[in-house]
Amino acid sequence: MTKPKRFFITCAAVFGGFVSAQASPILLGSYGTTSPNPGVANTAVLYDPFNSTVNSGSTSTFNISPGTVWHAALPNSSYVSYNASTGPNSTLVAPNGDYIYTTNFTLAAADAADVATLSLLADDTVSVYLNNVLVQQSAGPMGPGNTYAQCSDVGPNCTTPFTFSFTGLQAGLNQLKFDVKQVNAASEGLDFSGSIDAPAAVPEPYSLALFGTGIFGLVGLSRRYVAAR
Repeated sequence: MTKPKRFFITCAAVFGGFVSAQASPILLGSYGTTSPNPGVANTAVLYDPFNSTVNSGSTSTFNISPGTVWHAALPNSSYVSYNASTGPNSTLVAPNGDYIYTTNFTLAAADAADVATLSLLADDTVSVYLNNVLVQQSAGPMGPGNTYAQCSDVGPNCTTPFTFSFTGLQAGLNQLKFDVKQVNAASEGLDFSGSIDAPAAVPEPYSLALFGTGIFGLVGLSRRYVAAR
């Protein structure tokens, strides 16, 4: 093997070791119980008929189309509802009230201190709970600054993805609960997408040490390579 090849292969190995030390984010996304998992870590979204305004008698959920009224579904997710006909293309009217949905995911102890980031879309709006603790409040009631002509005028709503971050995760089983607020009748649905990852501003000590070692190693290798030439 020639010296240039050996130098660049060693460089790749050093930085490859650094990259491999960075954990991949855990993906989250909404999908119905009648649909395949789109590649996320959480379970299908379940409907809570007993604590919701409409008691369908079933925990099943369905992927529904956003049509041309709602924002397109977020990455790795679909809009979901307790009824396949509550989307904006349907004539079914969901009564005003609360529609409760849940999904579960399991975390290793090492991931419990990570930060979760979610993007939301909902008609009319939605509150989010992590393990029964409120982490995102729904939009306010009807008023001069919030007409709910289509969905809420302020986020979370169905026209502009609303993104927020939160902590409070725990090792083992975690539950996200979504309370979709139906305020002005008509359509109803929920879409969310996000991830769980280590805080970007605070790299792991091991990763920093590995990166620093790699830098010093590359400096030494480059000097030898230049001297050899």
